[in-house]
Formats: sequence, C-alpha cells, structure tokens
Amino acid sequence: MDEERGFVFHASDGDVELNIDQVRELAAQDDADGLYALAMAYLFGWDVEQDEALGYDYLERAVDKGQTEAMSMMVRLYMQGQYDGIDSVRAAQYSIKAAEDGIPDAQLYAGLAYMDGVSVKQDYSEAARYFRLAMNQGNSEARTNLAYLYQEGLGVERDENKAFKLYRTASKAGNLNATFHLGICYEFGVGTQIDLQKAAECYMKGSGDGDAFATERLGYLYSEGIGSDGPDAEKSFECFINAAMDGVSTAMHMAGYYYLNGIGVEQNRDEAVKWLKMAADNGIEEAQELLSEIRQ
Repeated sequence: MDEERGFVFHASDGDVELNIDQVRELAAQDDADGLYALAMAYLFGWDVEQDEALGYDYLERAVDKGQTEAMSMMVRLYMQGQYDGIDSVRAAQYSIKAAEDGIPDAQLYAGLAYMDGVSVKQDYSEAARYFRLAMNQGNSEARTNLAYLYQEGLGVERDENKAFKLYRTASKAGNLNATFHLGICYEFGVGTQIDLQKAAECYMKGSGDGDAFATERLGYLYSEGIGSDGPDAEKSFECFINAAMDGVSTAMHMAGYYYLNGIGVEQNRDEAVKWLKMAADNGIEEAQELLSEIRQ
C-alpha cells in the first residue's frame, strides 16, 4: 500500500482533508460523500488494501444517496466494461443527473446519450450543449465529439474548418480519437488543405499508441505513396496485416487481397482465403465477392 494520500472534501467554508479513518467514520454515518470516498479507496487501493467488491458496494450506496460524483464514476466504470450493475438506460439517467452538477465526465456521457438516443430522445443540439460544457472544463473527448457534430452538421451549423480546429486542439491534448480524425481531415481535405504527409504523421502517432484504424489508414497511404515517396507495397501490407490482426475487418479484406495477388508479400492462396473469410464473416461484401471468384 502506498503512502497515505488523504481525501479532500469540499465544504462551504473551504476544503477539508480527512484521513482514511475519518472517511470510515463518515461512511458509517451513511454520509453520501463519505460513502463515495470510501468506495474510491477500496476500488483503487487508496490507503487501504484494494477490494473491488467492497468498493462497488460503497459506490452503489453512495449512488443510492444521490451522490453525483459517484454516479459519474459508476457510469465511467460501466462504459469501460468494469462494472455491470447498471444498464445503458440507467447509465444515461445517471449521466444526465450528474451533468447538472457540472461534472465533466458526466457531461460527456450525457452528450453521448443524447447523440445516440439512449434513454432519451435523440437530440444533437442537446448533445452539442453537453459536449461544449465538458469541453470548457478541459475534456478532450467531448471536444472531439463536438468536432464530429460540426463536421457532419448535427445539432449545429456544419463547419468543417471549426471541426478541424477542434480535432487539432484535442489531438494536441493527447486524445487518440482526435488524432485519428485529424489525420482524416488532412488526408481528405476536411476543413483544411490535403496534406498526406501530415495525415501520415497523425496515423503514425495513432498507430504507435495502439490505434488499429490509424494503422489501416497508414496502409492506404503507403499503397498510394506518401509525399514525394512512391508506393511501398511491403509497408502497406505490413500495416494491413497488423490492423487485421487487431480486428479491423476492412483491413482483413485488404490483407486477403494482398495475399491473393502477391502485393508486398509472397502470394499465398490459403492465407488469402483465411483473411477474406474472416472479413466476409464480419460483413465485408467485397471480401465475399473475392471468395466467390476464388471458389469458381
């Protein structure tokens, strides 16, 4: 267990720092903030031995008491697949309630609920409002989602240049999703001039951080030639096969196509069929068409 960290509580007369024993006393009194603090302690091993089951128990009790930070945390854990005690409807409800208290993560999740129409009627204007609130508190994922709404003209007036600038700012803040979309902007000229070299830089950064979709896009750029460089079939194949192994179905199709035609890799019909079948099983019609041609 690490050195004691203490727990900061916000009171009307200023912030108060309590130790773990004082937090336990508050929780024993069924105090909502005390329950939430003790939940965090057990969930993440802060000043106690980590015990997720006990942490979730305290988190649920804090939520039942109406503690909105606990609601936001519960939704985050649900979104990350770490907690299954609620469904998407309750997650949306908790997000919207916690968002009213100004919690950035909750504002993000509330925006997603309105964007996707989960538990509430789909409303892109409301989604944009919540994303903007979260963005103004420094949430880069909310900024990325707001950029998408501007790019597509959903709930806001379409403005590709504004979308590009929002993606760029979120990318600078380290948002992986924004970096991918920034690459798309540079590759296809969305809100900016086409610049394949900058697009490649975005995809390389994303690929290095584990974004398989960025790896796939890099494969297309290598196949066409980046900047003054000519096409590089071997690098292109390497990107497609890596993205395919990470589960990107369209990259599975490209890997099969490359194996079938010996592009950047030694021709191998069996490998081609394997990857094309995987792509077809994931709904890629072009892969199914190639498989039909091979079998004929």
